[in-house]
Amino acid sequence: MNLNLSIIVLSYNTKDSTDKCLNRLTLSVISCQKRLNNKIEVIVLDNGSSDGSVEMIKTEYPEVKLIISKENTGFAKGNNIAMKKSKYPYILLLNSDVYLEEESLYKAIAYFRVNKNCDVLGARLNYITGKLQPSAGNLPNPLNIIFWIMGVNFLSPPFHPKFKGFFSKAHQVGWIMGAFFMLKREIFEKSDGFDEKLFMHMEEVEWCKRIWDLGYKIWYVPQVEVVHLHGASTNFDLKASFLNELKGIRYYLRKHYRSLYLPVKFFLILG
Repeated sequence: MNLNLSIIVLSYNTKDSTDKCLNRLTLSVISCQKRLNNKIEVIVLDNGSSDGSVEMIKTEYPEVKLIISKENTGFAKGNNIAMKKSKYPYILLLNSDVYLEEESLYKAIAYFRVNKNCDVLGARLNYITGKLQPSAGNLPNPLNIIFWIMGVNFLSPPFHPKFKGFFSKAHQVGWIMGAFFMLKREIFEKSDGFDEKLFMHMEEVEWCKRIWDLGYKIWYVPQVEVVHLHGASTNFDLKASFLNELKGIRYYLRKHYRSLYLPVKFFLILG
């Protein structure tokens, strides 16, 4: 079984967190290769940073394959560009504000080897304090989106679950957060990757919807743990993130539930 892995990191004015991300990633790569003897390439796409990120990466991490974009292409298009340039049968999309544990890569790749039903894998994300960050859920549909907006998630399988039981064991889920998104390469080739009309927010959920429609399975695996700063690339403006998520949901509904979009639109405006 070919367990070779391409790791893709997008960088946009996150010099310090990108440095720490790549430093921790290097340690995890070494640990994984010692155990599996697999090949691993690391690709960084810099989305037009102006904070010295490119120079830092060239100096401190010469082994990294660096792609330099003159403009900010966004999360979806940037990852698509890098995935097209990757070469191995497994791909990990990793945020520049995610810090791996030493065993993170080994545990993730090993899980694909033992669970043949796993096509996409998401990790347990922890805040810097060690507290769980909810990072997976059920695919959104008009009903659970309305319940989510109204704050009554318990009435249906929730789009954004918060209860700890959902994140306590490995199981199939509808979507995982793009901060740590590991997948089989064939999925990218058959689905064409992210919808580039989504610049940032909801792009991983929309892609997961199409992945499920193709018959692939998505798993949340808490045995794989990482730290996620959450918001570094948006300067921690979480209000803007929420508003962008609402815009993404509107696009998602119009694409996948067009006939039901107008009735749900009222609740989106209310939310």
